[in-house]
Amino acid sequence: MGKRGKYLKRNRRRWEEFFSLGRSWAELKVDVLILIFLKLGTMEVLRVAGSVCRSWRKVVKEEPILWRRINMRSHGYYRSDAFKLIDPAQLAIDRSGGRLEEFAATYFADDNLLRYLCDRTSVLKKLNLSSGGQLSAAAIAEIAKRQPLLEEIEISFGPFSKKLTEILGTACPHLKSFRLIHTCYTMPPPDPDNEEEISNDDEALGIAKTMHQLRHLKLIGNRLTNEGLTAILDGCPHLETLDIRGCFKVNIDADVYARCARLKIFWFR
Repeated sequence: MGKRGKYLKRNRRRWEEFFSLGRSWAELKVDVLILIFLKLGTMEVLRVAGSVCRSWRKVVKEEPILWRRINMRSHGYYRSDAFKLIDPAQLAIDRSGGRLEEFAATYFADDNLLRYLCDRTSVLKKLNLSSGGQLSAAAIAEIAKRQPLLEEIEISFGPFSKKLTEILGTACPHLKSFRLIHTCYTMPPPDPDNEEEISNDDEALGIAKTMHQLRHLKLIGNRLTNEGLTAILDGCPHLETLDIRGCFKVNIDADVYARCARLKIFWFR
């Protein structure tokens, strides 16, 4: 049985237990249903809750509060099949009624979906795009410019550059948390003789130049050096947590320890 099959079997069992209590769940008040659906999460509500009965379907379709936070990261699809979630994602965005504040997606988000999102909300505060290899720098820059209330951004395996980090920092003055993930931090250190693995402080310098209100920063698998790290520590005076695991071009020496002493949490290697 594949990953998706196991996911559906597990959740089918949960719903069978849910309905085995012997009462009419269709009679629950709207505010109670909303609390239940919020606990279930986006994928459960999209797949199951709206098809249970007429009263549940009405709540799912007509209550924007259910769609203020759309989390479509744990969906059970393989990477090659995740594109099937584009239409459900657009449906969820539409149901938010322009009040969407948080959006998270794994594997399937592309440029068109980001533009669709931007056309239907202007109050986005959190954006998490995991495994976003199909995203362009232009689309990410556009969403930053059109969503000035963004406080938290995470981009995994997407397009990176100094220019893009500068655009994000300039367009989102309220940015408090930024996570840029290039690779898994458990990978072995790079080969110093490989020219493709040369150091690069461009993204770090872009962060230091524009993201002065950052509290939390994660740079996984980045090629920044001690120079880039120093620039970040100088340019982000409010930084509380820093994660640079997999950043093997940084030399964790006594000076780095001293500079990071003010941080509440510091992860490396």
